[in-house]
Formats: sequence, C-alpha cells, structure tokens
Amino acid sequence: MTDAKPVSTPIDKSTKMVKAMSPSSKGEIEETREIPYQNAIGSLMYASIGTHPDITHAVCQASQFANNPGRQHRIAVKRILRYLKGTISLKLKFTRSSDTSLKVFCATDWGSDEEDRRFYTGYLFALANTAVSWVSRKQPTVALFTTEAEFMALTETSKEVL
Repeated sequence: MTDAKPVSTPIDKSTKMVKAMSPSSKGEIEETREIPYQNAIGSLMYASIGTHPDITHAVCQASQFANNPGRQHRIAVKRILRYLKGTISLKLKFTRSSDTSLKVFCATDWGSDEEDRRFYTGYLFALANTAVSWVSRKQPTVALFTTEAEFMALTETSKEVL
C-alpha cells in the first residue's frame, strides 16, 4: 500500500457491503484465508480507538466480514488504508484553551443495513475542541421508526455523558 493513491474519505457511500459478497465455494474460501484481512481489521481498530475517530464507522462496517471477507470487503479495507495514507499529517492535538466546554455530537443511520435492518449509532465528545471519546457501533435491536432510532442513539450517548 506504500504506492497507493490517497483518497479523501474512508468509505465509499455508493458501495454497500453485504454477506452475499463473501465467497461461498470451498476454493474461494481457502483463497481468502491467505489474505491477512483480520490482521488489517485489528490494526485499523487500534488506530480507530486510539487516534483516528474519522475511520471508526468504516472499520466497524468492514469488521463484520472478518470471518469470510470477499473481494469488495478487501477493497473497502484498502480504501481505509488509502485514506489514512492521505491524512497521515492529521492528528489529535491537545492544547490549552479558554474554551473548556464539552461538545457532544450524536448520529444514527436508521435503515441503512438492508440485511438485518439494524442501524449504526455513533457519537463524539470534544473537550476544548479536541475529540476525547468516540464510538460507532451497530445497535443490537431493530428500530421501527427514525424517531426510535434517534432516541436509542441519544440514550447511548447519554450513558457515556454520565
């Protein structure tokens, strides 16, 4: 990936990753076992948790296919790596600031996963304009309405506030 062309976003919104993209024949499955997909996911999770909140959602989506990744899943992981290459100079910076307020951002994407109809919830906490806590995860239950999904996301965010 050292010669890869950088991209401006960690995930391509036009590409939907689904289980149907995973290999199904024994030959295809054996072929993908040689590719260090799980190692890449683990390394990206480490970066996501420690220093790169901007890749958290993309890594969360790609990690769902760690047991049986297909070609499109590998392309998605390579895109995250290409994004990191292009943003290598970005960093979390902690500086003194007169503005010590806590800013909280919360989001949900109700209805985006067409396979199991569960949704992703994410939040970011910024203290003195620096990210200090963030998460992106798939909710364990299905929300019937957008309002319900937003309420569930707000509940998760409120738990972190407390």
